Amino acid sequence: MPMPAEVWTRRAHRFAFLGNSLLAPMTADAALGLDEAFWHKFAAGEVEGPSIRRALERLKAYARAAQADGTVLEDAVRRVNVEYARLFIGPPKPAAPPWETMYAQAGQVGKIGFGRATVAMQNLLAEAGLVLANENNQYADHLGIELLYLAELCHCCAAGADGADAERRLRTFVREHPVAWAPAFRDQVATAAPGGYYAPLADLVVALLEELETPH
Repeated sequence: MPMPAEVWTRRAHRFAFLGNSLLAPMTADAALGLDEAFWHKFAAGEVEGPSIRRALERLKAYARAAQADGTVLEDAVRRVNVEYARLFIGPPKPAAPPWETMYAQAGQVGKIGFGRATVAMQNLLAEAGLVLANENNQYADHLGIELLYLAELCHCCAAGADGADAERRLRTFVREHPVAWAPAFRDQVATAAPGGYYAPLADLVVALLEELETPH
């Protein structure tokens, strides 16, 4: 039975938010991740699996605690951004590199940030007619960019123009790209910053990807 268009649209919005959250630091005027009500809204509308529910509960808990001791929003955002820099930028190097190429070999994190996955993503973006507005000069296989591309595929599924072909393309992409390496990325984040904001966020990314990979 085809998935309703509104479900695909909701998924597109979810992946777009998560992709943008990984591509740039948080700002005080758009600190949705520090608003517990946002995560309640994020969870609305779908029957979530247990791994998704657990990640959402951890994000709600982080949001509650972020300002529970009287910390002002700007300071809470600053704390998240210190974590962001340590995980994804460095110095001296990112504790959890966000590029697919770095996870090409199972069980280890590579040191070269441009490889087959980068070229493959460049080709996919070009085939879809998508232009990478790359202010941070990121490689195309950055997980945030892959999630934004996935959001576009979800919009295609919502439009229903290609029928089952759109869903097959989406699931093939998920299987061959983000779901193939996002768990290793999640583990790097959890090891480097187990009590931070991005550990449950990475958990949520992986849980949503794994759910999406499996046809219903």
